[in-house]
Amino acid sequence: MMMRRLRLRARLRAQKRHRANRLHQEHELNCTSLCCGQSGATLQVTALAGDETEAARLRDLGVREGARVTILRDGDPLMVKVDNARFGIGRAAANNVHCEFCD
Repeated sequence: MMMRRLRLRARLRAQKRHRANRLHQEHELNCTSLCCGQSGATLQVTALAGDETEAARLRDLGVREGARVTILRDGDPLMVKVDNARFGIGRAAANNVHCEFCD
C-alpha cells in the first residue's frame, strides 16, 4: 500500500514537471521578454511592464527603454550586464522586461 502511494506521487510529480516544461516551451515560442533570452545574447529593452515600483527599481539599475542588456548567465536569478554593471534579476521581474534582439 505504501509503495503504491509513493509510485503514484512520483508519477504525479513527473506529470506536473512535464506540463510545466510544455507550457514554458510554448511561452518561449512567442516570448519577447528578457526571461527567455539565452546566455551571451544582447537585447535592447523596448518596454517595462508590471507594477510601477518594480519598473522604477529596474530603471534605477539601468534597465530602461532603449538600454542594451547582455545576458551573462541564464537561470534564476538571470545574471545580466547593463552599462558595465552586473547584477541578477529574478525570472518574474525579467518576464516584465520586453526586448528585441540586437545584431
